[in-house]
Amino acid sequence: MIAALAAACGPSAQFRLTSSVDNDRAQIAAALAARQLPDQPAPINAARQPRVFAVIAGPHKQLAAYDLASHALLWKVPAEVSSRVWVGGDFVVDLERGQLVARSQQNGAVRWHAAIDGELAGAAADRDRAYATWRRAGSGSTWRLAAFDGASGDELWHADADGQLGAPAAQGGVVFSPYLSQWLSLVDGKTGHQLARLRGIDEQISIVRATSTTAYYGSRRGVFVLDARSAAGSRAGATYGRVAIPPQLDRATYGRDMYDPIQIGYTAADRARVLWTGEPTDAGAMKLAGDEYAVHYFRYVFGFSATGELVWAYQHPRVELVASDTTGPAIVALGQDGELVALDAKTGAVRLTQQLPLGGIVLGATFDADGWSPPAAASPEPDPIGTLVAIARDHDARFDRVKELAVTALAKLPGGDVTKGLLAVLADDRAPQKLKDSVSELLARRKDPSSLPTLVEQLAVHADYLAGTQPDALGPVARAIAGLAGLPLPPTEVTAALAALRTHLDAPSTQSTDLVLVIGAMAAIGGGAERPALVAHLLLNHADDDLGGDAAWSQAIVHALHEHGGSAERELLRQVASDPRTKPVLSHAIEDAIAAD
Repeated sequence: MIAALAAACGPSAQFRLTSSVDNDRAQIAAALAARQLPDQPAPINAARQPRVFAVIAGPHKQLAAYDLASHALLWKVPAEVSSRVWVGGDFVVDLERGQLVARSQQNGAVRWHAAIDGELAGAAADRDRAYATWRRAGSGSTWRLAAFDGASGDELWHADADGQLGAPAAQGGVVFSPYLSQWLSLVDGKTGHQLARLRGIDEQISIVRATSTTAYYGSRRGVFVLDARSAAGSRAGATYGRVAIPPQLDRATYGRDMYDPIQIGYTAADRARVLWTGEPTDAGAMKLAGDEYAVHYFRYVFGFSATGELVWAYQHPRVELVASDTTGPAIVALGQDGELVALDAKTGAVRLTQQLPLGGIVLGATFDADGWSPPAAASPEPDPIGTLVAIARDHDARFDRVKELAVTALAKLPGGDVTKGLLAVLADDRAPQKLKDSVSELLARRKDPSSLPTLVEQLAVHADYLAGTQPDALGPVARAIAGLAGLPLPPTEVTAALAALRTHLDAPSTQSTDLVLVIGAMAAIGGGAERPALVAHLLLNHADDDLGGDAAWSQAIVHALHEHGGSAERELLRQVASDPRTKPVLSHAIEDAIAAD
């Protein structure tokens, strides 16, 4: 009777297409000031302890609660969860068998359940109440937002809308309810009365995210900090920001699409997330806290600077990370196998790894750990080169685009170890050819003088039938050496490179396509020292049926001696062109070069 009376006294329909109070700065500021927020970021639960709540697959699903600070399993109970888990003060809420179910955070026991007369769009919770949005069955396009007492489950109020409501979010006693992708209502969680309403002018509102101290809204294009500046309704006048999401990670979003009914539960979308915290600035642009952000992408987490440069990378072994969040100081994630990992948000160092005693495959999880700082990293400083190479050489064919990102980032780093890692990708028989082509191009463009000894070392391998060896990536190595032209190279290293290249120039097993690149590399860095070897090569092969008739080889040897040679080499070319034994293709190449003088 009490619940029915409260519902009857609740607000009338307040979601309308038109309103005289949209984007009222004073109302928005007052609504935000009404929130009961902690002084510092902290978990929502009443104990203020960092926790994770995981849904576990099996013959019968289970729901588990784990305390991250004490490293203890709080409880694990059978629960037919068909949604994500929403965390309140001393309770959690989820959808089970078509009902909203609240469980005690102390032991997982069912505290109450509430019938949902339709299709749930989503729910939320704060310390005292749970909130749910659903489309009412048999009502056409009527949607309902309702509040339930966290202790008893009594319905406190409801508000209906003739048009789609998105899933709600809650923070400190205020509910954020998106409406028709254009509006965001700020509702008093206690009474259900609308405190303020935003209307997006040049951006849809499909994502709403609340931490313990800050709320955000936006779309796949970017996010706003929910503050008084939101009254502008536009990107230009509000506190707005976006981060650079590499095209290889284009499935990553800033949060759950509050209108997608599939995302009421844990889905693959939870495995492709941008993880960030932000703060407003006087200029109106959102500043990334710590000047960094991360992208969780299935088995990987990448850390970026505010300018979009890749700073660190993490590869989870074997299985995907099904859930992730940022606590501020750390990135926390949970693997499908129940392994928990906490990464330093700035460096990517592994600060914590734990195998949670969950006893099954994790379908998804919700973290309640805002502000939590795990122990300082006990592991060595991250090895970005080793990690990027491992990602590039990962044989999981689903993530070939991620491998492209890894080799692109790797090629930007200096040093022979980077070159060695890129060459290892080329030598990997299971690496996709498209990736190898990318690596070859990146090697040619790196222009890192410190890589020359590593490239020369790679040239030490030759075709040997008895030993069963073949030169790995001769063409790409030669292209990479040619790319060093004009850079300051130690003379001893140049001499060693020319000697190594000449062994392949003179080897009968070297293919003509590789010979072209070897000739180009010798001419590019030789500074004249390469001329005797190239002259000998020309005289040996000018009448050869295969090479002498090869247009690409002819162009390469003529260019090397004509453009990089002196008067003696040019005179030699004239003599070779007039030799009746010289193949016509080579003769024509020489004549064309001379005619262009």
